[in-house]
Amino acid sequence: MSSQSPKIVVITPIKNEAWILDRFLAVMSQFADHIIIADQNSTDESVAICKNYPKVTLIANNAKEFNEAERQLLLIQTARDLVPEHKIILALDADEMLAANATQTPGWQTMLEAKPGTVLFIEKVSICGDTNQCIRYYPFPLGYVDDGSEHKPSKIHSVRVPMPEYASKLILHDIKILHYLLMRPEAQSSKVRFYSMVENTLGKGNSFSRRVTYNPKRDYTKEGPVETSNSAWFDAWEAIGIDMKSITTSHYYWYDFEVLSYFQKYGYYHFWLEDIWNFDWEACRQYAKSKNISPIPESPISPPPKILGQMMDGLGYLYTRFRKVFKGV
Repeated sequence: MSSQSPKIVVITPIKNEAWILDRFLAVMSQFADHIIIADQNSTDESVAICKNYPKVTLIANNAKEFNEAERQLLLIQTARDLVPEHKIILALDADEMLAANATQTPGWQTMLEAKPGTVLFIEKVSICGDTNQCIRYYPFPLGYVDDGSEHKPSKIHSVRVPMPEYASKLILHDIKILHYLLMRPEAQSSKVRFYSMVENTLGKGNSFSRRVTYNPKRDYTKEGPVETSNSAWFDAWEAIGIDMKSITTSHYYWYDFEVLSYFQKYGYYHFWLEDIWNFDWEACRQYAKSKNISPIPESPISPPPKILGQMMDGLGYLYTRFRKVFKGV
């Protein structure tokens, strides 16, 4: 192994991430040697934004539907082709920023000295409400000191990096990733509705388990204490002119239009048992039609009968109680 420091290669899938992509690429460009972006048919300014950053290698993910396995394999193989030498792969989404003080921590140096075949676990801190508040979570496997090991992903909720049985695990307690997920609660609700649809079509779980996992009314602030954010996570980035605070929102998000495409392909009645009907899909369809967004259903979308919705809500509540009482979940 070379005595030189490893290259840092960030790999990121995107689809219509213009709302935060400038911030992400500005932050990543401060420490990464290469940033590989796999764009999945974005219709916003995402591609144009990528072209403003010299460290970005932009590749096309031409998949028509959501598939984490395909995009992860595409990104990892591109990283290995582009940077065959000693490297660390960091697998981050566009709404996940490296904290501004991370490169000054002892953990960063430990990461740079880690041997190939090491999985890097890093805490993702969910920024919520505004950048002054956060919810803390356990570390995730977000990086890999690459040794060419085979990656074995799944189509949804896949671990992002290789995790061979022989791999060492390194928990980097003083490095934080700032996750802007909960800065846009409506977008998060849109996302979980879409995920429920994806798992339905993949045959994962049942409608009740999906209602537990993908509750669009879920209050994440009740799942852990809301803490005050560490200003050091932001200060150095803001000092060089990176906007770390502003957020743009929308009435509809790309996940909503993906749901419409699933309605068009499978029929909306196929998803009547999912917890997605607290949303006016017909209004969304009319909006998409006015913007020439496709594919969408040609006919109006009807929600499930009210009695069916009430029955599913009641059974879902009992299912949740059963899990808590008998399985300790």
